Amino acid sequence: MKLFKGMMLGAAAVATATTAQAADLPVAPEPVDYVRICDAYGARFFYIPGTETCLRVGGRVRADYGISDFGNSGPNSWDSKADNSLRFRARGYIRLDARTQTEFGLLRTYTDVWFTSNNSNFGSAGGNTELWDAFVQLGGFTFGRTGSFFDYWTGESWGSRIGQGLDSRANLAAYTATFGNGLSASLSLESNTGERSPSTYIGGYSRGGFRYPALVANVNVVQGWGGAQLMGVVKANRASTAPVDSETAWAIGASARFNLPMLGSNTGLGLRAVYADGAIGYIHEAYGSYDATLNAAGTGLSNSTGWGVAAGITHYWTPTIYTAVQGQYWDIDTLNTANDLSAWSAHATLGWTPVSGLVIGTEFEYKDEDFGAGGVDNQDMTVTFRVQRTF
Repeated sequence: MKLFKGMMLGAAAVATATTAQAADLPVAPEPVDYVRICDAYGARFFYIPGTETCLRVGGRVRADYGISDFGNSGPNSWDSKADNSLRFRARGYIRLDARTQTEFGLLRTYTDVWFTSNNSNFGSAGGNTELWDAFVQLGGFTFGRTGSFFDYWTGESWGSRIGQGLDSRANLAAYTATFGNGLSASLSLESNTGERSPSTYIGGYSRGGFRYPALVANVNVVQGWGGAQLMGVVKANRASTAPVDSETAWAIGASARFNLPMLGSNTGLGLRAVYADGAIGYIHEAYGSYDATLNAAGTGLSNSTGWGVAAGITHYWTPTIYTAVQGQYWDIDTLNTANDLSAWSAHATLGWTPVSGLVIGTEFEYKDEDFGAGGVDNQDMTVTFRVQRTF
């Protein structure tokens, strides 16, 4: 009996100790759904915890290595000792895209920031930060900084050194009305500054302060075959000198990009034509062209006029190897013959995408600028090797 009681007491002691040890063990927390996938706006969006806002975080890293100054004349000739012929660049991008459905329609905010390190003559020397995009959209309204509503097809090639067309940013306020079947129309008030408005006019007169925004309008269609746009802009050329009157400037254009699946997957053709009176920066990324010239009487500005055309095609030879070829021509007439300009440029790109998001390739670019009597002609030739990953 004593033996039995001893065994029972021992078992009770062991059970008590085991229970105490089990009570000391950490308890696994209940699973919490901290991040939920949001598939309403495409891939890679997720819900910000505690909200109904969907966020996509992305970016890009790019490394460019260029050699240039093969031209026969002008500041970009091989004989020039002032220019760096080797051009190295590293650039990082951060992109944030946040979207929320509201009773007023889709609320979207988008930010794209660039961080760049260059050696001189490949953009600005050293490092710089550029706010490429920062805008808010609600319903059909757009407020902030983004691409001009004048621009549509911005080119097939990289344009790593020599600009291939129209891809300018502007601070703006715009409204877009949609009519179904991919048809829309937009009206945009845009900052009348930056690369599309030179700081001086011919004759040494500085540009005056802007009193009115540039007014941009377009009609746009996007369908299965591709897309197209008709666009126009009105702005003012205004000199800082008191007796010089202002001059109204304008430009009109048409642009399209056609999908060509009969030639291969992802094959496309882009076209653009623009005419301008005093708004030369809307023909091409301006290359220092002047919008206006002081007239002979010294009392007003005489607008420069010009036109430009461009075409380009991208073709995938295999799912991972593609080429892009593009050319453009533009012609500018001014009151000062030395600033008249006839120019053309050509681009050829070869790219390899061994894995999704990664591009390795090279680009050849050539530009020829012929100025009027008394002007200095210029040629530029560049070869660039690029490694880029987008995520």
